Amino acid sequence: MAVDISGITYFAPLLAFLIVFVILFALLKKSSILGESTFVQMFMSFIIATIFVSAAGVRNYVLTIAPWFAVLVIALFFILFLLAFVGKSTEFMHKGIGIAFVILSAIVFLVSGFVVFSQSIYPYLPGSSGYGGDPNILLLLNWLYSGRVAGALALVAVSALVSWVLVREKVKK
Repeated sequence: MAVDISGITYFAPLLAFLIVFVILFALLKKSSILGESTFVQMFMSFIIATIFVSAAGVRNYVLTIAPWFAVLVIALFFILFLLAFVGKSTEFMHKGIGIAFVILSAIVFLVSGFVVFSQSIYPYLPGSSGYGGDPNILLLLNWLYSGRVAGALALVAVSALVSWVLVREKVKK
């Protein structure tokens, strides 16, 4: 017999608020961006978490990401736990696993964001019909996706790469 836990969805906004509040407070406390005052850090965390939760799209984004992030953390824990049994011969793998974890987290954040905001983003993507989008933004994006802009960006990228290679060669000599 399956247990019905659908009632937990009533607490989802509260949980999203708590996640944002705790993470933001910890980041502000650790980085001391707003100074050493705990009151200021807690107040700003509270205000930002309240704004964060009051916007439905952002709340849905956090609620979509949070379970997948928990799955990634648990998977990373198990991988590191298994590597601990192997011994010191695999110490070089820890850095690679950390990088893979960050890359996988970024992919999960991007896919979750696209799933949550797909109705808002779709009209502005290249190749879409543009139906439902703001005409001024669509005009700007059509210009941005044009061949001229792409060519200019490619030229700037190649110039930056060549400049970097030339400067690096001079430093080596």
